[in-house]
Amino acid sequence: MEFNEWRNRYKNRNDISSRLTHLTKADTVDGAFQTLLKILEDKVVIGSTTEKGFIIGDTPAVCLQEAPLNAIAENLLYEKKLREDEKGKVRYNAFGIRFNKVWIYKMGGRPVIYEEKELMKSILPKDEYWRIVNYDLNNREYMIDWTHEREWRVPGNIEFNYKDIEVLVPSNKYYKKFIEYCIKNEKLDMLQEINGIVVLNTIFY
Repeated sequence: MEFNEWRNRYKNRNDISSRLTHLTKADTVDGAFQTLLKILEDKVVIGSTTEKGFIIGDTPAVCLQEAPLNAIAENLLYEKKLREDEKGKVRYNAFGIRFNKVWIYKMGGRPVIYEEKELMKSILPKDEYWRIVNYDLNNREYMIDWTHEREWRVPGNIEFNYKDIEVLVPSNKYYKKFIEYCIKNEKLDMLQEINGIVVLNTIFY
């Protein structure tokens, strides 16, 4: 398949995406916004670890979702309800950046392997454990299934330029705050070079 054929397949489907989305996380909404700004200032996404995320093994990795934007918005609503119902760990908030899938592939990014954790650890070498996401439907009282995220991971960190990304914010309020931040801090290059700004709540409302 040639590149143009591959691209046209994506252009004509609404269930797949040619972009991969990394969402930030923090205990508060403003905290997540500050995390996004730091990523943009540093031009790097730092890989998560077992201690600070959900990575298996010793290799840090950056987590992304292959889901289209409408599914990303649905996932965020689900995450919000999950935290409210179960007082669970914050996995991500509605701030992030998106990358071209081909670019991430060339960076070493790959779809994760959804499978029972111990089974995959018996198959993969230890330096590939970062690819594993636990998946287990055996116990009806504690089923583990995150396949809706269509997760990809990149081992290590992702260094980028502004031309490589689009920025995601949850609402018009934070769209304006982002613009104001760039103007106040003389970051007009950021505004000029990024590929766009997506306001997520406009997908539903």
